[in-house]
Amino acid sequence: HIYALFLQEQRIYVLQSDEAIAKVDSVTPCRYGAPIVIAVAFDKNEVYTYPGEMKTSGDEDATIVATHMILAAADEGLGSCWLNRFDPQQTAELLGLPDSEELVMLMDIGYAADDAAPAPRHTERKDISETVSYL
Repeated sequence: HIYALFLQEQRIYVLQSDEAIAKVDSVTPCRYGAPIVIAVAFDKNEVYTYPGEMKTSGDEDATIVATHMILAAADEGLGSCWLNRFDPQQTAELLGLPDSEELVMLMDIGYAADDAAPAPRHTERKDISETVSYL
């Protein structure tokens, strides 16, 4: 449906205050000292619901926005990381997000340390035959 293009259900929160950063640190060990964390959520009342009503556009649209922010940060010479190891519902409540919103991700942004490198697991790849199928 063409109207789905205009929903803009994503909600972006720039977490930069000492209080907000402390909240992030209380839910995940994965901030890595970055001065800013971006929380990306979506408004559950503003989504397109796919036929079958099992999926909405919320996660995908929020993820598209987040991916573009990651690429834009890199283009500006900044490092970023999709944080994990946190409970999205608990974190949304801690940050005071409205009940109508679902937290999709946290992303830290800052200048990477000179010796920063991805963990070894991030460079290991399965054979493409394990992840791609041709139908």
